[in-house]
Amino acid sequence: MLWALIGIGASHIVLAPTLGGTFGLFAVWLFALIYLAKYGAWELGIRYNYGVGGNPVEAYGDLPGPNNWMQWFTVAVFLVAYAGITAAVGMSTAAFVEALTPLSFPQAFVALVGLAGVLVLFTRYSLLEKILLGFTIALGLLIVLGVFVGPPPSDVAIGTAFTVPDLTGPVFVGLFAAAAGFAPTGLSTSVLIGSWSMAKGEGAGELRDRGLDPEDEAHHDYIRAWIQTGRRDFNIGYAFSFVLIVAMVVLAANVLYPNPPADANLAVAIGTILSDSFGEWSYYAMVLGAFAALYSTVITLLDGASRATGDIVPMAVERPDLDGERIRKAVVVAIVAVSIGVVLTLGAVPVTFLIWISAILAITEILFYPANWYVVREHLPEQFQPSRRWVAYYAISLAVVLVFGLMGAAHEFGYV
Repeated sequence: MLWALIGIGASHIVLAPTLGGTFGLFAVWLFALIYLAKYGAWELGIRYNYGVGGNPVEAYGDLPGPNNWMQWFTVAVFLVAYAGITAAVGMSTAAFVEALTPLSFPQAFVALVGLAGVLVLFTRYSLLEKILLGFTIALGLLIVLGVFVGPPPSDVAIGTAFTVPDLTGPVFVGLFAAAAGFAPTGLSTSVLIGSWSMAKGEGAGELRDRGLDPEDEAHHDYIRAWIQTGRRDFNIGYAFSFVLIVAMVVLAANVLYPNPPADANLAVAIGTILSDSFGEWSYYAMVLGAFAALYSTVITLLDGASRATGDIVPMAVERPDLDGERIRKAVVVAIVAVSIGVVLTLGAVPVTFLIWISAILAITEILFYPANWYVVREHLPEQFQPSRRWVAYYAISLAVVLVFGLMGAAHEFGYV
């Protein structure tokens, strides 16, 4: 569910309507390819979590190359990229608050992200998390129901579902790279899943905590069952995320196409996406639900990135005595401060900035896929190694993810 709070956010509320409003129903095929290709990185991480009993990042130090380079790269992603992601998602959140309250955009952003930082630093925020999760689930059900009540017109559905846009044009490359980088979320969250999975104390890790040997053949069925359970739990959230993003594309094709949301009208455009299905009252339901989905992402990003950094830095410097909690708190403060600085400098550009930072993720997050594959291959006992079918899938999907990165680079460096 924590992963779902990250995965059901800006990619669904901003990127899906943008692609649906630009390409119509053809965007469904784009998201299907993205979800299919990126799944392997998370599956490998979950396989390692329960089969070895640890977080994949712990084994990143064994990757060939300079000492602990992948762990330092992961720290850089959580410090730099996540500050940008927090700013981007926070911008979108502030746009919805601005539409509902007298607060200006900068005031809304500073208040929201500042409060998120306080919650992560000093409270367990369990009640707020439950409330936001409830709004997110309710929004998802409302959106899916809205597709059946108000489907897109037949001319739009037929005219866009199989109409291939200019695949080399700057609009397609930029938007597809952004979706590939941030839908449903970045591949670095496989590290966050590792932290949350280990906190549950299940699989090989539980055996080790009980003084039992995970290598003992008597425990192999138990570990294998937990690998399957961990994958099943993730699949539920992953499937719900995909259904919801497809529903958002369909609604955008109905209401917004061919005029996608822009920086100036993001909240209004998204708020009207259910109007054809349920009437004017749904505007406020959509705006409130979108706020909840986005704000839960801001909080979970801050919590996940700070906790992971607090865990990784002592490993990277090979100083297990370092206080990870102090590092965590410092990271929260740093991300909040940097993201506020970004917004005060750039202003209200929620769609533009999210597309830009998401395309960067398509480049930087590639490394987590082969890294997870390497540590699984090197550390997972033979009994739990992927089958030949899985290996073939990893190879093909990794090649597709590399293409995503090339498209991101082409967009970011102006080659298209």
